[in-house]
Amino acid sequence: MRTILFVGKGGVGKSTNACATAALTAAKGEKTLLVSSDLAHNLFDIFDIKSAREMVDVSANLTILEVNILEEIKENWDSLQQYLADFLTYLNIDRMIAEEVSLIPGIDVLFLLTRILREIESDEYDVVVVDCAPTAGTLRLLTMTDSSSSKMNRIIQIERSVIKLIRPFGKHIKGVKQILPKDELYVTFGQIIEDIGRLGVILRDPEKSSIRLVLNPDKIAIAESKRAFTYFSLFGFPVDAVLVNKLFPAELATGYFQNWCQLQQEQMTVLNKSFLNTRILQIKHYEKEPIGQASLEAMGRDIYGELNPSSVLSQVNTVSFKKQDDQVVLSIFLPNIDKSVLDIGRKDNDLLINAGTYSRVLRLPDTLAKSEVESAKYENSQLQITFLKEMPATSP
Repeated sequence: MRTILFVGKGGVGKSTNACATAALTAAKGEKTLLVSSDLAHNLFDIFDIKSAREMVDVSANLTILEVNILEEIKENWDSLQQYLADFLTYLNIDRMIAEEVSLIPGIDVLFLLTRILREIESDEYDVVVVDCAPTAGTLRLLTMTDSSSSKMNRIIQIERSVIKLIRPFGKHIKGVKQILPKDELYVTFGQIIEDIGRLGVILRDPEKSSIRLVLNPDKIAIAESKRAFTYFSLFGFPVDAVLVNKLFPAELATGYFQNWCQLQQEQMTVLNKSFLNTRILQIKHYEKEPIGQASLEAMGRDIYGELNPSSVLSQVNTVSFKKQDDQVVLSIFLPNIDKSVLDIGRKDNDLLINAGTYSRVLRLPDTLAKSEVESAKYENSQLQITFLKEMPATSP
């Protein structure tokens, strides 16, 4: 089963490319789910479907899902929301205000992730195509699946144990009983965190998942996509293709469009140098909007040609370990980055990597738990960190 995420800035044609890919995989006989992780859904519009339901079967092999996030919150967050509302009410906050405040900002993103995980793990589909929110939102979304989720779960378990000790005494103290969370709340929240971590493992496996960047051949879109490519690599998410949308055909290279065509070709040169070893797919500017299943399937065939859209289009290993004599070298693929913004730290089994405005906590294997970092260097788009396999002998 393959999961393919389409990412790009708003207005570049990301949703249309995701729909074209899903239409083509379905036409090739693969059971396909097309799902939107953008709260501003538009998949039904692109397929020219009118429906009030969140899930619609377009054909025997194609299903579209536009998640009803309010229902997801109600189903998964209701008990936690009620506890938070009760707690705020106990603090003399108006009940209506308390219920509004108890909807923690970003909780909708959590439940989008867990719903996508449920569909991936359902084994009902051969391919899951995800039309993601614009780039910045998707970066925030996917970084939530980082190894920090396992740490959060450990914190929850510790707090749960402490509350278990307090609860027998607290229930006899006036007022305390009302604010002590029930054990089921920890189970619920712990399950959410565990699900998000599990999704992260799937999305970082290049055999199971791919990210495809969609952009227009203009300076701003390429600059944003280069940054996104770097940060996806930092967090270990494999980018296997770049889709360049809305390229003007050669017959428009005269008159009014002459300069535009020239600028696009100049940007294609920049793009080819920026995404080395990553497949670049060029998509023409269509005469009219590709709306409806037939038009989208035809567009999909234009995009992929003889390629299988559900296969891995470029082999990218974002994180790898290599043994060299008495050393272990950790290599992280980080393209298009100024090494002056890189900062590396170490705490126990965690390697802390800062790259500009993003930070990743990379959990090291147990075999490196007692190994010292000997050196680190950045060259040829690779951050290489060398560990000594054995701790150096200390003086008596």
